[in-house]
Amino acid sequence: MLTAYTLDRRDRIIAVSPEWDQFALDNDGRAACQDQVVGRRLMDAITGDPVRMFMTAILLRVRASGQVEAVPYRCDSPTTKRRYVMLLEPLAEGTLLVSHHLENEELTELVIRVRTADFGQRAHQRCSICCRVKEAGLWVDPFAIGVNLDLWVIHTICEDCKQAPPQRYRGHQRRAIPDTLVASVS
Repeated sequence: MLTAYTLDRRDRIIAVSPEWDQFALDNDGRAACQDQVVGRRLMDAITGDPVRMFMTAILLRVRASGQVEAVPYRCDSPTTKRRYVMLLEPLAEGTLLVSHHLENEELTELVIRVRTADFGQRAHQRCSICCRVKEAGLWVDPFAIGVNLDLWVIHTICEDCKQAPPQRYRGHQRRAIPDTLVASVS
């Protein structure tokens, strides 16, 4: 299933892929369906200032370089570890096509529930790229702890992910992008 969206030059979502709503609903994300996100700023959907700054830097870099960039990341569900690659492709007049390609997924016996903490609530830091949480000063994969967890988190980017060099598109398995995602910028 391809999930993709097109951003205008002000980082507003102007189109989503046909499979977008199904993916959102399959992941208990009614608030992420097309009718809720098209016309809104991407940064409104990203939690945590460090994560917003990280993503803003990537968007600026792709626009300035004119090159496609690949960002590997994890997007887990409570029982599944998923590895994706986000491809950011510059289009006309500062618009970008952002597509998310599933590389692999691994079902687990564990249940790791992650919820965003409210301001002032005690919480773990969680890297929005690798999904590790900071525990006693170390970044650990919550699935590696070996027990079911209910985690309240603050979203950030760990030092390893911050320091990872940009990856240019190097032939990742690319799926056809629907014309509606590209045509919407003309």
